[in-house]
This record gives sequence, structure tokens and C-alpha cells, in this order.
Amino acid sequence: MKPRFNPSRTDPQRGMGLVELMIGMTIGLIVLMALGYFFIGSTQANRTHNDVSRMQESGRHAMEILGSAIRQAGYRTDADVAFAGTALAGTDGAPDTLTVQYDAQEGGEPDCGGANVAAGALVTYAFAVTADRELTCNGDVVADNIEDMQVTYGIDTTKDGVIDLYTAAPTAAQFGQTAAVNVALTVRGPTANAATGGDGFLRQTYTSTFTVRNQAR
Repeated sequence: MKPRFNPSRTDPQRGMGLVELMIGMTIGLIVLMALGYFFIGSTQANRTHNDVSRMQESGRHAMEILGSAIRQAGYRTDADVAFAGTALAGTDGAPDTLTVQYDAQEGGEPDCGGANVAAGALVTYAFAVTADRELTCNGDVVADNIEDMQVTYGIDTTKDGVIDLYTAAPTAAQFGQTAAVNVALTVRGPTANAATGGDGFLRQTYTSTFTVRNQAR
């Protein structure tokens, strides 16, 4: 005989107890914290990557402009005529300044501001770093994110191809004996809180040494 259904014997449906509710909330909170930590870490990594890329671009571009000018320092179109300008000059400070002069080559050439300089005329590149972290040439901005520039000069007193000393503050005579120029640029990232500690900005120093071809003889 088939048993009859007895409602009184059915197990009552239980709700969620306080303990289960607290455990669920705790697990949910842990998951949210993990997701938040992941998001913050991902954002930080992306910001750091972008800043490093910008810094490398600024440093490379600035070095290209500086190197191109320094290698030409003292060039004269007529080797039998004394150079009319001052091949190298600069000031030792925080940051340093650097001025380069040479004769414009045949056909003329633009200066760092884009103005055309006639062949044989004096080309001047006056480099400085502003308080706005910009590398300027003759007052025109040529690279950003540059916080400091330090320049040292390799002096070859005997013109034998061997650097006798490096100095940050050459005399007038030593400027004329400079066979190499070492440039160190401190580049600061554009974004705050991209680095831990300090003021939160990333910084990197880029260093290059350029031969002053027209004086290294």
C-alpha cells in the first residue's frame, strides 16, 4: 500500500544563519580587496611603463641634438682662416649651460630654432635647462622632462689624442683644448606617484660622451 504524504513529517526549510552570513561577507570582502589590489597594481605598472617610455624618448632626443652640435663645434668652412667664433663655452652650475658655435656648411643650414643660417656664417647653439624642466636651445624648447644637465670637458693639452683631465669648469684656454664633452642629463617622469618614496616621480640619468672632432687633432 502506497504511503500517504504527511506534511507534518516534512523537514522544514532552513534560512541562512548569522554565522554563514558573516562567512559569506568576509569572503566577499576578501575578493573585493584582491580585485582592488590587482587594479591598483595594474594602474601603477601602466603609469610607470608610460613614464619610462616618455623619459627614454626625452633623453634620447636631447642627446641627439646635443651630440650633433658638439661634434660640429669649431668647424670652419675655410681651414686656412682662423675660426671667428668660440667653439665651446659654458657655465658650471645646477644645471650647467653649454654653448656651441661653428660655421654653417655649404648651402646653409637651419639652427635649432629653424632659422636658416647662410653658408659660412656662424651657427650658435646655446643650451640651457629651465625651471619648467625643459631643455632649450637659443630659447626654443627642444626636449621636455629634462630636470638637470651636467657637462664635463675632456682636455687634451698636448693634442696627442689622449685626454689629460676632465673638468666641469674649464679655463678659457682649456675650452680651446677640449677634445671630448661628457653630458649627463637627469630626466624626470611627467607623472606624480609613478614611483614609491621621495616625491613620487621617476628619475633616470642618461650619459653620453661626444668627440669634438675639430679640436681633437
